[in-house]
Formats: sequence, C-alpha cells, structure tokens
Amino acid sequence: MTTDNSSLPTAVHHPSPIKLSSANYLVWRNHMHLLVAFHNLLSHIDGSSVPPPATITDGDKISPNPDLATWTTSDQKAALLLLSSLTEEAASEVLGLTTARQIWLALENAYSNASVERVQSLRDSLRQLSKGTSSVTDFSRRFRNICEQLAAIGHPVAEIDKLHWFLCGLGPSYEVFSTAIRAAKAAPLFRDLVAQAESHELFLQSLHGTASPPAAFHAQNNRESSTQTRGRASFPRGNSVRGRGRNSSTRWPPHCQLCRTNGHYASACPSLHTFASQANLSDESIAKAFHAQCHVTNDTPDWVNTKSFLVMERNCRLLIRLRPLSPILFLYAMFL
Repeated sequence: MTTDNSSLPTAVHHPSPIKLSSANYLVWRNHMHLLVAFHNLLSHIDGSSVPPPATITDGDKISPNPDLATWTTSDQKAALLLLSSLTEEAASEVLGLTTARQIWLALENAYSNASVERVQSLRDSLRQLSKGTSSVTDFSRRFRNICEQLAAIGHPVAEIDKLHWFLCGLGPSYEVFSTAIRAAKAAPLFRDLVAQAESHELFLQSLHGTASPPAAFHAQNNRESSTQTRGRASFPRGNSVRGRGRNSSTRWPPHCQLCRTNGHYASACPSLHTFASQANLSDESIAKAFHAQCHVTNDTPDWVNTKSFLVMERNCRLLIRLRPLSPILFLYAMFL
C-alpha cells in the first residue's frame, strides 16, 4: 500500500514523452505497454484485474473492503499514466471514463479501427506516397508510419510490397538506383533498402550539390548539345547545312576548278590539256578565280578532310622549291 502510493507522484511527474495522435498509435501503444508494466499495473489495462467487492462480511458484521481501496489507487495510477500521454485530440475520446481499462479500450477503438474502409484508405495512401522534394529520411519516416498503422489494425504490409511501393515513391530521380535494386537476385530487407537509398542521396549531393535527378542533368546536356549543333556549318552559294547531329549523309558533289562543272575534280578534268596549252594567265586573275571557289573563314569546320589537307600542303611546299612554276600547274598540283 505504502509502496504504491509513494510511487504515484513519480509516475505523474514523469509522463510519457510520446503523445498519442492519429498517426502514431502503434508506437504509443508499445511504449505505454512497457511503461505500465514497469509500474506493475499491466493487469489494469489488459482486463486481467477486476475490482474486488466493495464490502466484506465477517459474521453478521459488514465492513468496507480494504482491498478495494488498494485496487482503486493502483487503477488510478494506471489511468494517470495513460492520460498524461494524450494530446488534446486523443483526450477528447476518453471524457467521462474512470478506469484504466475503459480508457485503454476507448483509445484502441478510436485509433485502431480495423474496418475495411480504413485498411483500403491506408493502403491507397501508401501506394500514392511519393518522396517529392523531401529527403529520403523524411520519406521513409512517413512510409513507415503508414505501415505501422496497418500493422496495428491487423493488416501488416508484406515485405515485397514495401520494397516495391518504396522504390516507386522515390520517383524518377532514383531511376538508376531503383533499377539496380530490382535487378538484384536477392531482395534486400526494407531497413537495408532505406539505408542504401539514404547513401545514394548523399552520393548525388556530393556530385551535384543537391539530390537532383540524374535524368534531368543528362537532358539538360542534350539540350545544350543540340543547341550548339544547329546551324553549325554554313557553305557558299547561299546554302546552309545543319550539323552532324541532323544530316550526316549530306555531301557536295565534286567540282572542277578548271571547267567549273560538277562531277569531277581538276586533276581528272577531260579538258586539262586544253587549259595547259592556253596563253599564260596572270597570277592575279588565277588567284581571283581560285578565291571565288573557296570559302574563307577563320574557324576550322568539322568537315575538313585532314588527310587531304596534309597532302595538299606537302605538294605546295614541294612545288615552291621547283620555281619557276606555271599557275595552271600550281592549281593542278594542289588537287592531286
């Protein structure tokens, strides 16, 4: 009797740090179960302890039962432990109740609703839950919360469903991570999956400064590359050819710098001997004619044939040593 009364203030002045709400019933129930058991009051909430009779009869004499007072004190202690752990919302569910057992059952009925509608609503919420802009830790906490509510009403989520719905909720920014997990031969435990997702989030942050979707990063690079490719090369005679990314099969036909017709180069011109036998042309006129056929630019186009250019440069250096040189032969040597 003395022991029970002396421990009552301790229980009242050290309430549970977990306050019951509609989102944490399972956690609250487990915590309160341990706390009540620690105070040897578990029988007052599980229904195994019933109040003794109010009076006792000793022969012809009826007197109050002292065991009832002891039981009532212990029951009030259990009730105070429960009430001290309730939010205002939860406290409204137990107004007017006097025993610990009544309070426990009322809270169980209010927050452990096992109806079909409740089960389906929680499962739908779990399937539609997404990470969004929150961290993996916050997302996993919300995910576990719903799983615990389902377990509390007798409908625990299967481990394989947890893995599938959690990966779907991570979103497209974790597509590579989710694909790797699904391709693994042995499915990880849910707690291990959460730890791996948190590690992957830290890896993305170390690379990009934020856990941004890798797919968006590649898409941005592709857009920039496409923008740079468009209209890269511009050719004479008013014609424009797009870059390699759009039309890599476009080729200009061979053009002869002597007869100015398409279909062959100057080195294979059928009228080459005619031009060679003509009167000597001035260097200035030949230079103008050759310049008209060239596209002069400071940029190095991506369609330059490096091998042909080196051959032309080598032939030019060779011919410079062999002076005097006819302008016609100079042009002929450049296109050999």
